[in-house]
Amino acid sequence: MADEIAQVVEMEYKGAYYLFKGTKAMIAMMARFVKALTEWKNEKYLKKPGNCTWEKLQTVSEGTPPILEFPKEMFEEKVIRIEKDGTKIMKSDFDVYCEKYNLRYCIMPDLNPNDDYIPVAVPSQDMGIHQEQIKAVMNRRIKTEEEAVSEYDAKINALKEQIANCVNEDEKAVLESQLTMLYEGKEQSEMLLSESKEKLERDNVLDFAEYLKQGEGTLAEHDAEAALKEANICDIVREYTPYECMWPVRDENLVPDTKEIFYSQRTEDDQVHVIRREFLKDEHGQIYSKYFMKAPGAKTETSVSDYGFSKEKWKEKLPEILKEGGFINEQPTAVVHGKNRFVKYQEFIEENFKKPQTADEKKEAEYSSKEAEGFVIEHNRDEKQRKSYEESLYSVVTVPVTKIMTDDEQVMCMELSEGLLKGIMIDSMDSKEAHVFIRGDMQYSVKAPDGKVIKMSGEDIMKSAEKTAAESVAKAAARRGR
Repeated sequence: MADEIAQVVEMEYKGAYYLFKGTKAMIAMMARFVKALTEWKNEKYLKKPGNCTWEKLQTVSEGTPPILEFPKEMFEEKVIRIEKDGTKIMKSDFDVYCEKYNLRYCIMPDLNPNDDYIPVAVPSQDMGIHQEQIKAVMNRRIKTEEEAVSEYDAKINALKEQIANCVNEDEKAVLESQLTMLYEGKEQSEMLLSESKEKLERDNVLDFAEYLKQGEGTLAEHDAEAALKEANICDIVREYTPYECMWPVRDENLVPDTKEIFYSQRTEDDQVHVIRREFLKDEHGQIYSKYFMKAPGAKTETSVSDYGFSKEKWKEKLPEILKEGGFINEQPTAVVHGKNRFVKYQEFIEENFKKPQTADEKKEAEYSSKEAEGFVIEHNRDEKQRKSYEESLYSVVTVPVTKIMTDDEQVMCMELSEGLLKGIMIDSMDSKEAHVFIRGDMQYSVKAPDGKVIKMSGEDIMKSAEKTAAESVAKAAARRGR
């Protein structure tokens, strides 16, 4: 019980002071996250001229900077001008005014990834400019949401009248199902409106502790370093139980841009079970979903629609869907928007959280001869390449940090003996070494010293990188021996 008592703890780290309030577990989580965040760089927004690290922003802000929740539409890029050669210059409203006023900021890891707000830390002296911009967008959003609620009222009244005049019982049942969906859509629209007004009332400000509490249900809760690595690879993923996330969505503003969600569980059999959800709209503009299930090993995929279901009726249907997909109720379920992001998430999980081998698994196999050993190893390797999902994942190669650089477009590159590999993904980097993600079965473009672009497989890239690293070690040893 003692651990559940809220405490207040002051912490100093690298010259910045933090005041945390919460249980011992929450405070420990906050402290771990602060330390990891100080070393983190947001690779997704690396090119933005005003974006800087959390550590640097603390210096600019002369203390712990406040965090603002920006509506996502402020980050939507649009054409601001077209050059003489026809090149379209794309920038968001956020980019435009930050460049105009030369503002510095730190776009934070999004610990609440499935909402439509982006957390950004800003220097306290710049808050007024940012809040003026946010307020204008929030007022437009609130007006749109109020209009949406009014539209629901009009549709509900019209449908009620249609039901009252309907004499065909089958047609009446269909109309009543549509009415149920409209009522739930209105309720969800009112929920969004209430949330928008609440955020505007507090000027879209989050204190640091409130921001970190959003990390519950993500890796940030217990492994800050892994969470920040995940943020750069596929954005942070949050887990729910099925009953918390598989409810009917009727309001269009709650539909993700990708129009699909992937739910996944890793069960006790160490199998990844996946249910795909697709969002659709009928001829009346009603929003509904189709769920596609195929448990590992199953030959066919099945699907079911939530069209016409109330939230309560859907709860009765959900156990059947979970069983079909091999899901377990109350088990943590990852929720990921979009196929591309889901594939990256699966790769990240497999790469970073594989079960360590047991002593028995590490024991060397006995072979009748060297030839037999070589045959078995080669055969197994071929089988894995054809059948095993793991062989298609990213591997990490280690190279001297001097081989990592940015080109003229500020894109991260790795220098190989064959040339420059552009657009690499960095796992981690210190003053001596860099750890780079490479996918063995992919083809990469490498710019040779003569300017020609050559194609190299991921496997060849890894061999070249390992050779480069070995040569650097040998040169360093030779210099020390002089």
